Amino acid sequence: MKMEADERKKLIRQAAMKVFLDKGFRNTVMNDIMEATGLSRGGLYHHYGSTYEILYDIMVEGNKYREKIIYDEMNKTSLDFSEVLSEIILEKMLYQSDYVSIYAVFLQELNHDDKLKDLYKKLKKSSSDSILMLFDEDVRGELSEAIELITDLINTFI
Repeated sequence: MKMEADERKKLIRQAAMKVFLDKGFRNTVMNDIMEATGLSRGGLYHHYGSTYEILYDIMVEGNKYREKIIYDEMNKTSLDFSEVLSEIILEKMLYQSDYVSIYAVFLQELNHDDKLKDLYKKLKKSSSDSILMLFDEDVRGELSEAIELITDLINTFI
């Protein structure tokens, strides 16, 4: 039975995450991921052209996962946003998952790779924009710097 493209890409990301965690991003090449997935070279390159593309999708997936947690928390509680945000920050700093582990690998590699620095800027903006969407439009400008500071603070604890 033929696998859908989205499903195949998800399997590639899962295998790549394990390889990145085992070898480190810098030491991983597409052949490593090809071996981990059992895909042919053409099969892998049909979905992803580089380890950077795979890592980017893993990071986006992690951001979406975290955003869902934030939205769920906001919708199920009567606490005000600052209390919910405090809980989320604490939870994120203490939470362990493959996404947190791969994010730590990603952060460690930033100083060695300009492409990853650019990727980090894109991801940070996307994440900040998603969080800002929780607020009324008239206060988003004021909160933008605070959200960026909080993101940097959380990153120091990962």
